[in-house]
Amino acid sequence: MTMHDNGDKTSDAPGETRFDDVLEPERKSKLKQRLLASAGQSMTVVRGSDQDWERVLPGIYTRVLHCDEAAGVQTALWRMDAGAKIPAHPHEHDEECFVLEGCLEHRQERYHAGDYMIAPAGTRHATISSPDGALMLIRGDIISWKDRLMLRTALALGR
Repeated sequence: MTMHDNGDKTSDAPGETRFDDVLEPERKSKLKQRLLASAGQSMTVVRGSDQDWERVLPGIYTRVLHCDEAAGVQTALWRMDAGAKIPAHPHEHDEECFVLEGCLEHRQERYHAGDYMIAPAGTRHATISSPDGALMLIRGDIISWKDRLMLRTALALGR
């Protein structure tokens, strides 16, 4: 194996064709530029300044990062103000939650920054609260307008 000044590695095995031997330098350079230029085209980037937070419930805001409508799931940041509550609710799909900041309470258990939970499809959360506020990354069900109405109604009824 030979390491070249440009960082490329080539085999020194006898009878083996090397990339450098097949393409002339100018063509190799153009191919490399095209490959590098196309590498990021299939990637989606959500910049910190690109989106606003959307109020879901009093003191609870989401920022959708990715939505897979075909699968019925989304990845979103959830921010809860101090004292905010999410009423009991079911999950059609698995829900993954990673606490980035703050603290959550669910069924008398506290979850802090760095904690990860997964609620399997078909499970039901009890009321979730945040005594001091929290920021979470959640991948789970897409929150539809019907879901929002159900959550707001449950909150108004004290459930």
